[in-house]
Amino acid sequence: MSYRISENINIETPNLEEAVQFYTEVLGLRIAEMGNDWARFDAGKINLHISRGRTLGPITEYYVEDLEKSKETLLERGCTVVRWDGKGQPCYMRDPFGFVFNLWEV
Repeated sequence: MSYRISENINIETPNLEEAVQFYTEVLGLRIAEMGNDWARFDAGKINLHISRGRTLGPITEYYVEDLEKSKETLLERGCTVVRWDGKGQPCYMRDPFGFVFNLWEV
């Protein structure tokens, strides 16, 4: 099973507008794209995403070739699914140490 870390980092907050204001005005990041429930910032070699949701993150992301197989392997190794709404959606998992990461099928 191959896991390759991506250039995407996500945080979630119920206060998207306030978070966007903080990251632009206080930290000086530039918005690259923005939707109704998310924003992506140009942060050099990484993409920082902020999404509307319950407070969660930061979330690193791993590219996998087979999400189902990767998810099952990780469940067998002590990880738990935090949120997954099906194929083509983020698959947030918590490792045995409490850290949350996302699997993304490529």
